[in-house]
Amino acid sequence: MTSFQNARRLVIKVGTSSLTYETGLINIRQVEQLCRVLADLKNSGRDIILVSSGSIAVGTAKLGLDGRPRTIPGKQAAAAVGQCELMYLYDKHFIEYHHKIAQVLLTRDVIENPQRKRNVQNTFESLLHMGVIPI
Repeated sequence: MTSFQNARRLVIKVGTSSLTYETGLINIRQVEQLCRVLADLKNSGRDIILVSSGSIAVGTAKLGLDGRPRTIPGKQAAAAVGQCELMYLYDKHFIEYHHKIAQVLLTRDVIENPQRKRNVQNTFESLLHMGVIPI
């Protein structure tokens, strides 16, 4: 097993509670700090892949909803709104360190289909080769 210090590629998963307050509003200081740390890791020569949660919570807060939607369409609507906000913030903070980002949305069916899985693996490899941080 490769140690963290020697790892060439890092996949970092950030949960909703790490990005937002209990109200669902974005904890901007946390997002700034996350981007700063990941940018530093990228500057050290590592490939970074960020797996980010939080879009439903952020969208729920931005839409002014009383609580998390319970229906699939409601969750998808909140996620669509929240995802825009999160990607805007990630782009804003990573650009300060001269790093480009890309949004990659994955679902289980993509991973379970061999052809689609190969396509997404090739996309990740291309993005990383171009110096982009896939989110």
